[in-house]
Amino acid sequence: MRFYKTSRSVAVLAVAAATIGCQDLALEPYAEVSNDAFFNTIGDFEAAIVGVYDQISIADYYGRSIHLMSDIMGEDVKQAGSANRYQEFADFEGQIVTGHDYETELWAEAYEAINMINEMIAADFTPPSGVAGDFEQIMGEALAMRGLIFFDLVRMYGQHYTFTADASHPGVAIVLEPDVTALPARNSVGEVYQQAISDLTTGISMMSETRRGPYMMTREAAQAILSRIYLYMEDWSNAESMATSVINSGKYSLVQGQSYIDQFANGGSSEAIFEIQHTDIDNRGSDSLGGMYRASGYGDYLPARDLLDQIEAGDLRWGMFVTDPLLTGAYASHRVHKWPTNQSTDNIPVIRLSEVYLNRAEARAQMGDDAGARADLNMIRSRAGVADSDADGQALLDAILLERRIELGYEGHRIHDLMRYKQDITRVDVTGDVAFMAYPCNFCVLPIPQPETDTNSNMQQNAGY
Repeated sequence: MRFYKTSRSVAVLAVAAATIGCQDLALEPYAEVSNDAFFNTIGDFEAAIVGVYDQISIADYYGRSIHLMSDIMGEDVKQAGSANRYQEFADFEGQIVTGHDYETELWAEAYEAINMINEMIAADFTPPSGVAGDFEQIMGEALAMRGLIFFDLVRMYGQHYTFTADASHPGVAIVLEPDVTALPARNSVGEVYQQAISDLTTGISMMSETRRGPYMMTREAAQAILSRIYLYMEDWSNAESMATSVINSGKYSLVQGQSYIDQFANGGSSEAIFEIQHTDIDNRGSDSLGGMYRASGYGDYLPARDLLDQIEAGDLRWGMFVTDPLLTGAYASHRVHKWPTNQSTDNIPVIRLSEVYLNRAEARAQMGDDAGARADLNMIRSRAGVADSDADGQALLDAILLERRIELGYEGHRIHDLMRYKQDITRVDVTGDVAFMAYPCNFCVLPIPQPETDTNSNMQQNAGY
């Protein structure tokens, strides 16, 4: 497995354990030391897991790419006149464009994070009795994080779970040992999903604390992610069960009014289950997710009017958009304003309570529990200030999927929802080259990076690339 970055080493932050516990995760550049020399104290593991959180926060992963690439492959984003970053995915070019290689960087950074976790798991360390609980918590976080990362990889580089009847189509390589010289083949999508479930479930059994609010993995965050995984698998019962566990924990509540608008800029809201923290010290600057939408940033992508037309008058989610008088013609008239800070200190959601309610609503609708599904759907609609839905049957399921489109917009969901429901992509408001892409869609998943296929003869490329 090629990481294009390090040899056999563990990336750790140059921060003291005391700093980790009492300040924001103001994450500094990591230093590389050998595994044998590093893992000697509980503080070493504390530093290493913070390094994992830092790793997934970079622009090539949750800092920008994973949400942005997912959304521009869908139907709710159109290109601004000056757009060139990520354009190959918006236009389904079916090739790797020299000079960008965004799919290469996401792959490399995700597997680097997995390697860091594998180094922790492989370390020969027995914690002193006084810190055994702390060690169990840290390793639980590490395992749950690995499960999330495997799931992220398989949903970006592999077709959706039900693409084949038994999920036997190619996923990504399951790498459980810290060996960067390995040349693994791709496991099936089904196998990768089971590995992610196993890691998350084991992590849940080991975690007992909430150490840094929504900025570190918790039992509830792992359960929330599992609700999404089971939803994608069409395992409606387990999706409903995991979502209910999070909702019934009593630890989260939907924010109201202006607090809804402010939650992404301010971070750490009552509905944030797991999110990427960006501070004045630790942020992605011009490479942030918000910078791809804001006029004060690159401003490469705009909200499609087709999505805006679905948002009802009086819906507080209009606060996620601003009009820009400089946008005219096909490019008029709004910009995404979900991440508004010019300093790029906005926090990026991995999973929020509103998604968990909508996961449960969809699962309940699929199981025929219309009343329960409506109740969950209307929790989201009521908070948005729009009338309750009285739909049932297919109309109810359609309403839930539309609510996902609005509520979770620009958080990287739409393309995955379209694919798992085996729907065509129809761009009503389009400024790029492609207005329609039929299902099944080869180019709705990323290509396996060329540096990987060039150096690993066991690595099969995705169809069409």
